[in-house]
Amino acid sequence: MERPLRIIASSLVLLCGMGPALATGPSPDATSSSEDALCEPGASENAHLGEVELARCRRLWQERVEAARERSRSYVEGLIEDSRQRRERAASLPPPTPAPVTVETFLGSDLAYGDVVVTDKGPRVFVGKAGEAAGPEDFVALDAARSPHRGRAQPYDGAYPQPNPPQAAKPRPAALKPQERQP
Repeated sequence: MERPLRIIASSLVLLCGMGPALATGPSPDATSSSEDALCEPGASENAHLGEVELARCRRLWQERVEAARERSRSYVEGLIEDSRQRRERAASLPPPTPAPVTVETFLGSDLAYGDVVVTDKGPRVFVGKAGEAAGPEDFVALDAARSPHRGRAQPYDGAYPQPNPPQAAKPRPAALKPQERQP
C-alpha cells in the first residue's frame, strides 16, 4: 500500500509543476519540515520520541492551533464587517413600495356573494355568483345600490383614519327620588 502511494505522490508532484521548485535546491525550512514530519499524528505511533522531540512537537502543535485560531478570528471579523456593511446598505435604501391592490388581485379567489375585499380604492363588495368566473364589474362600493351592505355602510376614511375629537361629556340626569310605598 505504501509503494503505490509514493508513486501517486511523486506523479502529483511532477504534474503540478513542483519538480522545478525542488530541483533548485532544498529550502531553508526543508530540514525543519522533515523533522516536523515526526510530529504528525500517524508518524509517531511506531517511533518513540525523546523529551526534546516531544517538547518540539508540543510547541509545533501549539503554533498550529494558534495560527488556526488567528485565521478563525480574522474570518469571523470579516463576516461581522460584511454583515455590518450589508445592514448599513439595506438601511440606507428606501423601503420598496408595495404593489397596488386592485380588484384584479381577487379575481382568482374563492369568493361568495357579499364578501368584502379591501383594495387601494377602498372596500369593495363581491356581488357576482360563486360558481361563475368573476370580473371587475362584480365588485361594487359598499354604498352602491347593488351592495348587500348598503344600509350599514359608513364613509371610508382610508387605511389610517384620523381619530375623532373627544366628545363633551353629557351631564348625568338628576338622581331620582325614591318612591314611597302607599298602603
